[in-house]
Amino acid sequence: MRLLFLILLFSTLPARAATEAECQQAFVEWMLSQQQQFSDRKASKMVRRNAERAIDQARGEYAKQESFCQAMALVSRDQTADPRFKPRTGEIHDFTSRR
Repeated sequence: MRLLFLILLFSTLPARAATEAECQQAFVEWMLSQQQQFSDRKASKMVRRNAERAIDQARGEYAKQESFCQAMALVSRDQTADPRFKPRTGEIHDFTSRR
């Protein structure tokens, strides 16, 4: 339910010209959900890895821009095409076949 709310918030951010306080609240909620995914030992290794990388990417974006709205715009984009979210050769949990 919270995820649905965040998606709706992200889709309306540009139209509403969201304030930094609204973006900060959304950022905190999103970060908490990512941290819960990363900490869940029952989740798959890929889910945990993606959550960790998303957290790192969002923190980096916030550090560069110092804007919660810009950081949230980054995390609302589709992450599946981002090469940073693919397993890398040599990683402990690299599931790609070497054949």
